[in-house]
Amino acid sequence: MQPIHTVYNNAETLVFPNAITLKILLSGAHTNGNLAVFEDIVEPSVGPGRHIHHEQDETFFFLEGQFIAEVGGQMYEFTPGDVAFIPRGTVHAFKNVGSSKGRLRYIFSPAATIEEMFRDFYSALQDGSFSFDKMAEISLRHGQEFVGPPL
Repeated sequence: MQPIHTVYNNAETLVFPNAITLKILLSGAHTNGNLAVFEDIVEPSVGPGRHIHHEQDETFFFLEGQFIAEVGGQMYEFTPGDVAFIPRGTVHAFKNVGSSKGRLRYIFSPAATIEEMFRDFYSALQDGSFSFDKMAEISLRHGQEFVGPPL
């Protein structure tokens, strides 16, 4: 495995209009599958449904904005500089509760096929098949599971 340097402005970017702009900052292919790093730019009042990563730990780094997150049934408030660790198998969700866009980075360890899941979501958006049911189907193929509504 070789060291890698990625350039923020050149990162692969997936835009989910009026919701989340997702940047793939470090691919699992770059780390031999050890981890993958992403950034979300999140519109106000937006966040994913409650979900579980069955085979990966996830660490959030809150960079801008105001967020809440439910982790394992407990609610937390996050501001820039805060960090959260979510062990695999833990139900969680976040939401931007601020009045402007928020930004957070997160690491999945191991990477597994998480970036392919995000790309599959984006492909479904592009071909018009994107829905909650389609997201649930895609997620299960990649070891993730939606288990409840957004916050």
